[in-house]
Amino acid sequence: MNPSLEWFLEDIFRDIEPTSSAIGRVVLEPEYEATPNASDAPMLRDELIACMRQQAPGAADLASHDGAEVRMLSEFSTLSRYVRRVTLHQDRLPGSWVEITPPGNWI
Repeated sequence: MNPSLEWFLEDIFRDIEPTSSAIGRVVLEPEYEATPNASDAPMLRDELIACMRQQAPGAADLASHDGAEVRMLSEFSTLSRYVRRVTLHQDRLPGSWVEITPPGNWI
């Protein structure tokens, strides 16, 4: 696990504006085997925005406790190298639209 990965991703995605009013927040689960490379930052940002623009999750999925999981992550090579899972939620929380969180069973 690379502990600096969360900070790296938070810095890159901190100022991304919502691409859809239906999506309240985007939760990213990092791929902890990845090693941050500053030269990847622009591509990571661009790929996440492109990925979010392609999403059209159902209202019921967004409102569910688990949210709507993004299925096309593998189409974005740089993003999928750093991010294991992307989940979309209807509810908005204070802070950045993009939230970096460890896996659910992470201790």
